[in-house]
Amino acid sequence: MAGGYDISRWPITVSPLSDELPVSWLWRVANRYGMTSAATLAALGLPQVNASVPRLETYLRRHADALAAALGTQPFPVDELPSSDGALEVELERYAVDYRIGRLPAATIRFCPQCLAESAGAWLRSWRRRTPAACPIHEVQLLVRCPECGAVPFSRSIWMTAATPPWICPQLAGQQPPSRRRRNRCGYDLRQAPTAPLGALEADTLDRLHTSAEAAAAHSLEPVDVAGFGVTARDHLDAIFELIDEDSDLTQVLAPIATGRDRLLSSARLAFEVLDQPTAHAAADIADRHGLLDPNGRHTPIVTDASARRRPHNPLLAAVRLRSLEDVLSPTAQLTFRLASSMPRYPEPIPRCPDQVQYWLEQVPLAAIPQVLWPGTLTPWIQDDDIPARAASAMLLAKIGSTRAWSLIALDLGLPAAFATTPSALVTRMRRNGTWQPLLQALEDLATRLADSPPLIDYSARRWAAEPTLIEQAVQSIETDAAPEMLIDREQLAALLWQTYTGGDARYHPDYEIDPTPETRAPSSRRGAALVTGLIERAGAELHRLTGHPDHGPLEWSPP
Repeated sequence: MAGGYDISRWPITVSPLSDELPVSWLWRVANRYGMTSAATLAALGLPQVNASVPRLETYLRRHADALAAALGTQPFPVDELPSSDGALEVELERYAVDYRIGRLPAATIRFCPQCLAESAGAWLRSWRRRTPAACPIHEVQLLVRCPECGAVPFSRSIWMTAATPPWICPQLAGQQPPSRRRRNRCGYDLRQAPTAPLGALEADTLDRLHTSAEAAAAHSLEPVDVAGFGVTARDHLDAIFELIDEDSDLTQVLAPIATGRDRLLSSARLAFEVLDQPTAHAAADIADRHGLLDPNGRHTPIVTDASARRRPHNPLLAAVRLRSLEDVLSPTAQLTFRLASSMPRYPEPIPRCPDQVQYWLEQVPLAAIPQVLWPGTLTPWIQDDDIPARAASAMLLAKIGSTRAWSLIALDLGLPAAFATTPSALVTRMRRNGTWQPLLQALEDLATRLADSPPLIDYSARRWAAEPTLIEQAVQSIETDAAPEMLIDREQLAALLWQTYTGGDARYHPDYEIDPTPETRAPSSRRGAALVTGLIERAGAELHRLTGHPDHGPLEWSPP
């Protein structure tokens, strides 16, 4: 400090504009002193850095105090505000992560020649984007490349060694001399670059994209009516991105190539055309006409095995595609994709951390399904005395919203391996007599009820825990002398206990494979029935203790 003046402070202050990029401010400071940006940093005593624009901005922010002490201002304005068009960029990045499409191309710093001329060469933060845009002041398209050399501004760090004003293209051009002290640069005045206004159709498409992105970024829960379905604003925007990706490959059209802008806007217009239709069938017709929503593609594949879970699928596009094919899909696909619901959908994708998920969403947990469905649940389509049909219906219920194989379902329900073909036989019979669609709807309604009111019993845990030795111990522990007028067969009682405790049927148990006698299952007298019920309850309480309490539910349960 000398005479009230800090001699270490540079005499000229160049303040950043409210929307200016920090690298642009650095370039303008260097140009004001007739230096290169790299030489300016060296003169300030900062280590030399040669990095991309985002890393350089992080570097400048880290040394903001040193820059402020020497230059009288920080590289970031005090009133720094987010870009008004940032919602679309943010939602694009979120979509790429959610739908696992890989890394998007880096945002490109575009420019408006008139703005460069009016602001003394300031490059704005709102110009850094992946999507096409227009200057809100001059209503011309933002340019991506230098018209002379075709280079993208700030794409290489060569600009840091240029002693030219920020509006002069610093990229290397032509054949370079052998000496590294002198380089041939483009030198084009970007303020003179020819521009063109954004067409009305292109402007409308961009406006709709930004409006959809802003609604999605607001996390609005208000449903949006699209193609006859009510979806969230985020699902609607993701459907637009998915259609663009299927039509033109989103990672390609966002790259700063000559045809990228036209392909992106063309695909976006096609996406809006598909989603503007009033019904799913009309939307699917437009999509089919342009080769979209391909059943063999990766966006809306029609597969019922585990490969359907490999990537997330947009619920809106899934509903449109599946609803349009509901009359030709197999019964297995109708169950897997929940065609009987108001909005068909894919099974949940495999999460990034599968160990953290107890069971897949959108499907009925096997713990909630007994071996034989509860009596009266599917009447009149399935009669209570048709035990094989009730067991097959339990397998159909387990297939709703699921990619489980039929053999795995049979295994977990404790059914014989040969029983895996029984559901197909039941479906064939019901399709012939015209009752398959009502049964499919009844199964869907039952799955919804079980999701709203889950069983208090873990049937899967009970099936695995109720070993024959434990059942025998439980039966042997109770006294049957209280019913002298009844002939109580402990083997029959054990079979009935297993049925009651697991929700199964003894005929499908390898250690029983018998039908409890009518006298044991349904005694003729009311007092006899009460006695058998009491015996089962006492034995069930003991069995529950012996099995280690696999759940905290009652002995029996039925849907409300």
